[in-house]
Amino acid sequence: MDHLDRPILVVEDDAANRFMLSLTLKQAGFRVHTAATADHALELLKRERFSTMITDGRMEPIDGRELSRRAKKVQPDLRIGMVSAIYTDMDVENAPIDAIFSKPIQTESLIGWLSR
Repeated sequence: MDHLDRPILVVEDDAANRFMLSLTLKQAGFRVHTAATADHALELLKRERFSTMITDGRMEPIDGRELSRRAKKVQPDLRIGMVSAIYTDMDVENAPIDAIFSKPIQTESLIGWLSR
């Protein structure tokens, strides 16, 4: 199955950011599921196949880096993008994160990455 055939999982603990990112992706034609916590995201990953997970970097108690490690154990072929105001490529080099997007998000670059 092509990765574009499966939905995207957006993990963001801030409700407004979660809503805006999921709305933007839906308007771009993607199927989107959302989770407010890493634990909820892991439960969804166990129940359904996703092409990509977009996660916030700073979340409590499990941050985006740790979530990415756990998510890869559940779905090894999952592509992972991180959205963060503070983390850089150097901060995530030991985590299985394929792309990092600075806040505020440049939606064109995120959608371009998702479409590849």
